[in-house]
Amino acid sequence: MNVDRNHIRLFVLGVVVAVTVAALVVFVHGDRSHDLVLQVEPIAESSQMTVYAGGAVARPGLYTLPLHARVATLLDQAGLLASSDPAALQLAAELRDGQQVIVPKKSVAAIATQAATGLLSSTGTVTSGTPETVSPGPIDVNSATLEQLESLPGIGPALAQRIIDYRNEHGPFASLDDLAEVRGISVRMVDGLRDLAIVGP
Repeated sequence: MNVDRNHIRLFVLGVVVAVTVAALVVFVHGDRSHDLVLQVEPIAESSQMTVYAGGAVARPGLYTLPLHARVATLLDQAGLLASSDPAALQLAAELRDGQQVIVPKKSVAAIATQAATGLLSSTGTVTSGTPETVSPGPIDVNSATLEQLESLPGIGPALAQRIIDYRNEHGPFASLDDLAEVRGISVRMVDGLRDLAIVGP
């Protein structure tokens, strides 16, 4: 009888151990089944870029273009002024995202030559009609308009307005050297204008 009871106890103990092991296996397997699986998706490369066109263009501002677009494509959209000098840029160069393209102006001599051959009207637009009578002489900084001052190399709209504001506040310039008193104009810039500008009465 004692032997039978021992066998029964061992049997029951074995069942309990087996059930416990099975429960642990189920628990561990179930816990793993809830593990997070992270999948990293590659970021798709944009097929467009944004660039800025400024300077001597008709419509300055930001432009969205396809990747690998050329400088010439940007200038086609921004439009060129008659006074612009696109030959100074690398028109076939590829643009990059965030790039700024500033179109320079032609020199005063080039504009005067173009006007004398009938390609440029007195309003600064290209024309194929009868040539306008344009004096290629130097510009008088004491009487020049905003547009005339802008035609000088290195003088943009902001500097041209400062020149006019300065002479309105302080009177006519006594000499060309006085231009250096205008904020943004250096002595070196004045030296570059000596053949293109004069100081009238």
